Amino acid sequence: MSDNLSSVWVHLVWSSKDRLPLIKKSFRGRLNKFIKHEADRNGIMIDTVNGMEDHVHVLLRLKTTQNISEIVNWIKGRSSKWINDNFYEEGFFKWQKGYGAFSVSPKDIVSTRKYIYDQE
Repeated sequence: MSDNLSSVWVHLVWSSKDRLPLIKKSFRGRLNKFIKHEADRNGIMIDTVNGMEDHVHVLLRLKTTQNISEIVNWIKGRSSKWINDNFYEEGFFKWQKGYGAFSVSPKDIVSTRKYIYDQE
């Protein structure tokens, strides 16, 4: 094979600091669009993003050169800055340390998408 091929799907989950309900419904949709748009601009292939008032779910497909922890840290950093710049006093909003990362079988992609879409 002359090129690299990757079909590694990952379901990511992380929470607001102390699971505080800070991801308000009034801006949650815009946050999801921001995360997807910024990721697309930076070569991160997010399929689905959604969440609740205290956590976010992301379904993405990894490229062969990408690292899960770097992607999560990048998304968390960009999104927390965006939330603070637009909705809270600077530094008020924070993500909790850590995240969950779960591999998704190709046969489970559709059901994982539905699970993420149906978060609320």
